[in-house]
Amino acid sequence: MQPAALSTSHSPPSRIAVVDVLRAFALFGIIITHSGNGFLSGRPPKPGFMAFTPLDQWVDTITRLFFVGKFFTIFSFLFGLSFAIQLANAARKGDSFSGRFTWRLVLLALIALVHGAFFSGDILIVYAVLGLLLVPVQKLNTKVLATVAVVLVLNVPGLILGLARANVSTPPPSATLSAAPAGSSPQRQFDIKQQGTVGELVYLNLTESLPGKVDFQIRTGRLWMTYGLFLLGLCAGRMQLFEDSGANRMFFRRLIIATGTVALITTVIATLKPAAPPSSNLTDVLATFSFSVQQASLSAVYLGLVTLWFWRQPARGLLPQLAPMGRMGLTTYLLQTVFGLTLFYGIGFGMLGHLGTAAAVAAGVAFFAVQIVLSRWWMTHFSMGPVEWLWRSLTYFKWQPYARAAIGAPL
Repeated sequence: MQPAALSTSHSPPSRIAVVDVLRAFALFGIIITHSGNGFLSGRPPKPGFMAFTPLDQWVDTITRLFFVGKFFTIFSFLFGLSFAIQLANAARKGDSFSGRFTWRLVLLALIALVHGAFFSGDILIVYAVLGLLLVPVQKLNTKVLATVAVVLVLNVPGLILGLARANVSTPPPSATLSAAPAGSSPQRQFDIKQQGTVGELVYLNLTESLPGKVDFQIRTGRLWMTYGLFLLGLCAGRMQLFEDSGANRMFFRRLIIATGTVALITTVIATLKPAAPPSSNLTDVLATFSFSVQQASLSAVYLGLVTLWFWRQPARGLLPQLAPMGRMGLTTYLLQTVFGLTLFYGIGFGMLGHLGTAAAVAAGVAFFAVQIVLSRWWMTHFSMGPVEWLWRSLTYFKWQPYARAAIGAPL
């Protein structure tokens, strides 16, 4: 790898700067996805509830086609990649790994519980639970892991379940509504998020929102797709795909061409026939499967393009400016929730349902720009983000060096 790629933004020699850039890039798409839905993270009270103008409708369509699901895909892949890097580092140092990693995930689950109490769209609890399943497969053959990963990422289990449902009669809507938990309607959740108190919001998220969260993970296939992405990241880490080399550059060029072709076809399908999981209608089942393939293929295109772009100029341009944010990705992710709750929820300015999609996305982009500046300043003075520092300190049962001067890092 080129030395410049290692030293970008004062990265320690053991870090792979392009991974930090990709993590920040994923967080850019995540804040757009959340902002475009008012950080509602649940079933809206009605379709297009933030589309007040033709511009809002256009932005909503662009967000659905090119952002929704794609950046969480990259974020999840990078989680698996980080697992592989941590595993390799532990093996090189001769340290035990599985127990420490398991404890690390327990701590992540605790962070997730606090985060999820305020934001029903929390993904950390899913990572903490599924991350445990990486431990027993860490020594399996790479080809086996890659095969299983592709099957899961493309949502083949979801396709099979959908085809099975297509042969079963669907219960009438009245029966479905009567079986729903009392007080869990989308309108009720919307009202509490828009104008409820802190207590009402926390109670909602820790009780009534949980069935919907589980339903979403299963109904869309996101649960096993996320685990598949973890496995793909593990395989990529083993293969050292993010070390800058001629062979890896060729790999990503070929990846872009292959997945780009698939992404183009499935994006056209998604434009003509939006996904609608779950459904007993065969056409809807196939449309939902196609959208899963679109998410995976377009995410691969994004990942390949950003990687090659960064390798071309690892010390100049926009992308190196993102590396500090990627190094404090957990802090960045949580701060985005603080932004969303403050702007959209009733415990803040209560703009949910009043701010159109275009304005909401613009606000999210503006906040992301502020985060770039803040993270660059922070990482100039400190060795890691504040939440990362707490997480690492609790992991090792010892307060970790924090200020750069304390660890002798260059300022």
